[in-house]
Amino acid sequence: MNCDRTSKLPAYHDGELSPAEAAELESHLSACLICSAELADLRGLSMQFAQVEQPRLSQIERHRVHRALDAIMERAVVRFAWSLSGVAAAVLIVGTFWLSQATEPVQAAPPWVDAAVYAHSLGDNAQSPAAQWYLADASQRSADDTP
Repeated sequence: MNCDRTSKLPAYHDGELSPAEAAELESHLSACLICSAELADLRGLSMQFAQVEQPRLSQIERHRVHRALDAIMERAVVRFAWSLSGVAAAVLIVGTFWLSQATEPVQAAPPWVDAAVYAHSLGDNAQSPAAQWYLADASQRSADDTP
């Protein structure tokens, strides 16, 4: 038979419950044998871990561990750099091939575009009929190009 409050016992044992929750659980522990036994098991396990001697590394052993970790990290960084340069080279090769396969030649803008831009930059000074025609033609073309 299980109690629904056994899930709170580890938090209670570690002191992680609020004072109100801890007081409620303590009153429950006096009446519930299942939770009391579970808490006793947790305390016994903690005492066993506390009695085990913690391994200590000497200064020389710590230095060896650090040196080995540094060597591993250096190899990992070099390996990552080589991988990254390989990816960059592949992108460069594919991009060059793709650009060399372009079928449409680059075309210059029609002459009226430059004239219209120039005439538009003149503002009110564009009084000549040719400048007005260029402006009208450019505005009509830009209106036709919009979807």
